[in-house]
Amino acid sequence: MATYTKEKDTATTVEDDAEARAALKEVFGNTARWPAGFKGFTADVVVNINGKEEKGTVTAKNVKEIETTVQDEKAKGFLVENLTSIVSHRGPRSFEESDGKYKLVFGDEGTHPLGRIVVMGGDGMSSFYRIKDGRIQQINRRTPRFAFTINIEESVKNSDGKFLTHKYTVYYFNPENNSLKDVESYADDYTRVGEADLPEYRRIINNENGEIVVNSMTLSNHKLL
Repeated sequence: MATYTKEKDTATTVEDDAEARAALKEVFGNTARWPAGFKGFTADVVVNINGKEEKGTVTAKNVKEIETTVQDEKAKGFLVENLTSIVSHRGPRSFEESDGKYKLVFGDEGTHPLGRIVVMGGDGMSSFYRIKDGRIQQINRRTPRFAFTINIEESVKNSDGKFLTHKYTVYYFNPENNSLKDVESYADDYTRVGEADLPEYRRIINNENGEIVVNSMTLSNHKLL
């Protein structure tokens, strides 16, 4: 999905619930992330924009340091945007540095097929997750500028027994009237290098100007920095 700028945290009257905090902390611990001290990687890359291929190399150190030799602007934009998102989500961080810094409370009784709601009070984006079976199954965020829901459809476990998302769908809404603006279908694969699961493949299917468009990036020959 498109990267977005994090909204400022806000004041909240939500009272933290110890049970909700423990449940989300367990989910956080079950999710694969790169090890502490991870310095990035290099790889060969093939970017395919709806059938047009561009080849090159890429170096990803952190969300602000991603460089590539891919020249085509659309292919380069697709590659950098998606690697920025992956680096942001896979990068090493603690629960207390991420979701754990907010007030956490259950939002329902958990009878929904995708699990129980955990509300993140004070994050500035009205965020809530649905969690089930030790995994986040749905992500919801809303601001006056954007709104989206992510449904996790398939996950796989790495060699450490941690979850990596394999397939998911992002629904984008108009925050003014809740109308559906766009839908993106994702498929991700990772390859193990050392102690890190590095991006190997991402495919996105969506609609552009009335046409179904399929874009992808394939990374190989990964080397840790």
